[in-house]
Amino acid sequence: MKPVSIKRFSKAIISISVANALCIPIAFADDDKETPKTEKKGSIEQIIVTANRQAQSLQEVSSSITAVGDEAIERAGIVDITGLESVVPGLKVGSSGGEVRPAMRGARTNEVGVAGTGIAEQVVGIFQDGIYVPTTTAGLGAFVDIERIEVLRGPQGTLYGRNTFAGSINVITKQPVIDSLEGHLKITTGAYNRSAYEGVLNLPITDDIATRFVVASDRHDGLIENHVLSGPSDDLREKNQFYARSVTRYEPSEDFNFTVRFDYSNKDANSEAIWGYQQIAGYQISETSPGSGVFNPNATVTPGHIYQPANAQRNDKGPYDVYRNAFSLDKQETFSATTILEYYGNDIADIKWTTNYSKLSGTQFYDNDYSDGGLDFVGGFGRKDDQKNFSTELQFSSNYDSPLQWIAGLYYYDQEADWSWLWREDTTGDGVADSVSVPSWGNPDYDPHTVDSIAIFGQLRYQVSDELRLVGGLRYNKDEKTFTGESIPDWGDSAVLWKAAIEYDVSNDSMIYASAATGYRTGGANDGRVVSRGAEPLYDNEEVISYEVGLKTMLLEGAMRFNASAFINEYDDVKAQLFAVACNDTTSGQTILQCVAEGTQTTFEYYENGGAVESLGAEVEIQWYPVDALSISASLAYLDSTFSDDYAVGNSELRPLLGLGNLNGRQDVNDNNSQFSFKGWRPAMSPEYTLGLAATYEYELGNDAYLIPHISIKYSDDYYAFDTNIDEVKVDAHAIIDARLTYIINDNIQLDFFVQNVGDEQVLTRGVVHSQIVNGAPANSVQANWNNPRIWGASFKYTFM
Repeated sequence: MKPVSIKRFSKAIISISVANALCIPIAFADDDKETPKTEKKGSIEQIIVTANRQAQSLQEVSSSITAVGDEAIERAGIVDITGLESVVPGLKVGSSGGEVRPAMRGARTNEVGVAGTGIAEQVVGIFQDGIYVPTTTAGLGAFVDIERIEVLRGPQGTLYGRNTFAGSINVITKQPVIDSLEGHLKITTGAYNRSAYEGVLNLPITDDIATRFVVASDRHDGLIENHVLSGPSDDLREKNQFYARSVTRYEPSEDFNFTVRFDYSNKDANSEAIWGYQQIAGYQISETSPGSGVFNPNATVTPGHIYQPANAQRNDKGPYDVYRNAFSLDKQETFSATTILEYYGNDIADIKWTTNYSKLSGTQFYDNDYSDGGLDFVGGFGRKDDQKNFSTELQFSSNYDSPLQWIAGLYYYDQEADWSWLWREDTTGDGVADSVSVPSWGNPDYDPHTVDSIAIFGQLRYQVSDELRLVGGLRYNKDEKTFTGESIPDWGDSAVLWKAAIEYDVSNDSMIYASAATGYRTGGANDGRVVSRGAEPLYDNEEVISYEVGLKTMLLEGAMRFNASAFINEYDDVKAQLFAVACNDTTSGQTILQCVAEGTQTTFEYYENGGAVESLGAEVEIQWYPVDALSISASLAYLDSTFSDDYAVGNSELRPLLGLGNLNGRQDVNDNNSQFSFKGWRPAMSPEYTLGLAATYEYELGNDAYLIPHISIKYSDDYYAFDTNIDEVKVDAHAIIDARLTYIINDNIQLDFFVQNVGDEQVLTRGVVHSQIVNGAPANSVQANWNNPRIWGASFKYTFM
């Protein structure tokens, strides 16, 4: 990997230094002042987080972390992971179909779910109460009765049971309260016939046992109008989701507690496509003369859908007005059971033992010709998933008064994931497909992928002096995978990860830190069918080393929190998701272009380690009470992330982006040994600048009543929605505005009125450049997924205790 240039690093340092220069003198001027310990209206409340697996103030954690409390979650309208990018600097969350695609610091989510190439391990790990959410398919669960959400940026491995590559999102739910009968009921209505409710009941059973029940349902019509049928019955991206949770806690003494938790969710709705629901453009090359096998280097670019069926009658009107004659479906059922045992009764270490079993069954289906042509109703393509997961983690942490504090753990994770493709079937014998089933080529027999992972990890924190602390951590991980089909080899590898950090208290209210840490994302295998056509059987682990410096400070006598960091992330062996053209018969001795000329080619998806990605940047977060009733928060993120000069894909037996032509010299279409270069392109979902602003004013009406307006603005510089940086997947700079008005009538009753995406901005959340053969010539179609349009609503909440 090339070293990060001085010019690029200077831009990151300048970004953070300008902000710091405005505030550090204030912090140093207060060097001898204690931060007020008593809470008062208009001062920043201390946030306690468990990012280091022990309770600490947010300001004491030497990592880039954003903590979002329950009130902030509600005011920002965050109902699932996709809403977090409005409050977390540097986080982008794409999505398509039932899959979530987070991106952070130049690391992005391309492959999703489970398929022939294996299980899509998450780039940004998602955890719920310490339990790893295993796939992107399960990542869109509902956020209900949440205590807080902690988002850590950078690799996490020496403190977590499951290693994470680019960062982690930790969802912490509210726990049972032993001695209080309390809860709430909330009802929401709004645009697209939305009808939602949630109920929470905290029920003390005895003096040392309590249970907390949560139920929620959320329904609305499709946000994308499908004009084939009248009415909303076939509209895409509808919602019909139910969620329930039961948490029971037994706490017989201060030294011991035992928690049992059950989660269940179900959704059954029309959805958009797994990889994007709209075709927006196509690139295609043509032969210089028919049958020559020599192709023009410059591709023809055609807006819109380039391969729709001949009987298609109408083109899509826009991102939210489409024509699809096949049904769509996103059906998913999940169940999870967790036990947590905590013991604090000895003088050496606290003990925490967490065990979880979960399963997921899901089906996704969509119109794969993206039109009102082709076969009615069953003319689509889909996937079924069945996943079972088991994990257990035994954690020990120091509990005595000493300069040396430590935490250590053992972790085991087992996953079994079966999958099948769905395709049309003729069940009557009349030659017309009338049903959907698993075809013979779609993995009809139970033949799952498996993952077995074991880890041992630990971290030390040593207090050198009153101001100085040293942190060090290690992790050993061993992973083994098996895959569907006898032709795919098993995969296995091990890794040692580390972290080192130094923390220094500049004053009572200010800490600076520097850290370095490593992470990895496991490799895997390609499908045997694509291996026979030129793909490597196995691809390696992706690796990262991250360097970070930061400042955390409280200013203005506790009225402002100012946190900033600068980082360099060096990613190696970064995996590329590719759609390639190859010869059907690789023993023919023909080149790919000759096979194309004769019509003996095929297309498929595969993966390979393309090369390195270099990322550097800076992030700033501010929360400020300028007056007692006004709260202002701001975040700024700068990111310079590019593929390295040697990042190139393809080989003589497969060509992944042939339809793009030579495209600024990135390949030579007529040289069969030419690779496609990504040199200098930006990874998907990696804008250079993002800015978030939010303001809340509490207007006191008297008699415990308040009127609270809240507005937030999320600005993003331009970026690309896919690694292939062509104009059609470029997202222009834009700002999303959300607004909410809360009327607190008294301690029990609250009304909310809200609008999300006030300006009705149309933003690409996912783009894919597919490889196809169209009319006998190589083509690359551009597939798109868009954000939600403007949504409004109102809610009523009754709280009791």
